[in-house]
Amino acid sequence: EQRVPGIYGVDTRAVTKLIRQHGAVLGKIEIGSGAMVQTIEFDNPNTRNLSAQVSRTERQVFLPPPLDADVAIADQGKRVHILAVDCGIKNNIIRYLVNVLRVKLTVVPWDYDFSGEEFDGLFLSNGPGDPTHCEKTIDHIRVVMQRPNPPPIFGICLGNQLLALAAGAKTYKMKFGNRGMNQPCVDLRTTRCYITPQNHGYAVDNTSLPTEWTPLMVNANDGSNEGIIHQM
Repeated sequence: EQRVPGIYGVDTRAVTKLIRQHGAVLGKIEIGSGAMVQTIEFDNPNTRNLSAQVSRTERQVFLPPPLDADVAIADQGKRVHILAVDCGIKNNIIRYLVNVLRVKLTVVPWDYDFSGEEFDGLFLSNGPGDPTHCEKTIDHIRVVMQRPNPPPIFGICLGNQLLALAAGAKTYKMKFGNRGMNQPCVDLRTTRCYITPQNHGYAVDNTSLPTEWTPLMVNANDGSNEGIIHQM
């Protein structure tokens, strides 16, 4: 009547035990019973490059709205320029970088070759799925990292995993993933704990980090990696 689907008669405790034992598993709902059942094939999103499905397809440049202070910046040519790789970037990240930090922001598709461009900082965005599918992004990051004087590179969520892969580390699929609005992350420099929103099913393998890299943040619940840093 209200066109809102519902389901009943499912032993949710049995489902919970199954997931607890085996980790995140594929699922489907089949309509009908017996000969009337509508068979639906399992869809495994981990086999697809999900970043390619959600990334923008064209390069875009964003500038902050003008203020009086911008006159001096324009005269001196000191506007900070950040290049952001869109692997599924949130609009609020763009708004914050442009309207709050007031940088010039160039946002490019996930497979855009930015390795020959000039910018003051490289931002690797969040995004869905297995980071190893973003091979083109990883190759471009690696080229920038190999510059004689590479710019600062910051990765968040999937971006952190892409940075690790470009550095030579490995990633793995987590049994459950870290999801929710209250995931505790510990800064290993200060041991301070931050409560963070997360939704990722892959993580960096700390043991695979090259010698010049070290974990920066870890999840207080399961000890999984939440950030890496290069040792200068």
